[in-house]
Amino acid sequence: MKVYKPGFIGCGNMASAIIGGIKQAGITELYVFDKDMEKCRAFDGATICKSVDDVVKSADIIFLCVKPNILPEVLKEITVEGKAFVSIAAGITVEKIRELLRPAARIMRIMPNTPLLVGKGAICIQMPTDLSEGEQIFIEEIFSAIGIVEHVGGNLMDSVTGVSGSGPAYVYMFIDALAKAGAKHGLPEDVSLRLAVQTFEGACEMLKQTGDTPSQLIHNVCSPGGTTIEAMKIFDMNETRGIIEWAVDACVAKSKELSK
Repeated sequence: MKVYKPGFIGCGNMASAIIGGIKQAGITELYVFDKDMEKCRAFDGATICKSVDDVVKSADIIFLCVKPNILPEVLKEITVEGKAFVSIAAGITVEKIRELLRPAARIMRIMPNTPLLVGKGAICIQMPTDLSEGEQIFIEEIFSAIGIVEHVGGNLMDSVTGVSGSGPAYVYMFIDALAKAGAKHGLPEDVSLRLAVQTFEGACEMLKQTGDTPSQLIHNVCSPGGTTIEAMKIFDMNETRGIIEWAVDACVAKSKELSK
């Protein structure tokens, strides 16, 4: 794998997770910039740059790790041509980035999620991309160290946002509700939360290891006349599947709105 010098504009949690993947790949030369210099100092060994353009001048591949509402202002500060950029901004299309970025550049859009921070991320790379084959391999190596990598067309990136980009929040809400329900029925809060978390983790591992569909595994747990089927009746009666679908619909719609 050819080694490139990575740079980061924005040094929040996502940048921290990606830098973790870079370090696992044995890469030590990297450049960072954030208006909050304290965030930059958190990255041991990184060269702290004085401006957006300083990062772009120094690095080969620049990760745009700022919020979508800030990205347009950041792009206006870039003057160096011919660099490769990787954007993680939700709802901001490659076409929009190209429109706002005055110098000619190669652009890749990705959609990661916060479990990158614990090496369990889901990362979607928009294809096709302007990056060279070597640059693409480099990016995939980095992200494969901290999660799974999928490739999707640009027309599906809003859908990715609705499922995996925002999805961790849905999971946390379900676990929180499950744990609180257990506490309501007498379990100590800490015990109930641990049970809920482990149940989610174990269920996910079952899906991975058995190769069964979620529907099949639900069927396996729901013995006729048993306890689980009573809970499932409540979910069905309250259209839980529909509620999840509507929530994802709202998230995807917001992502599309941001792209405009």
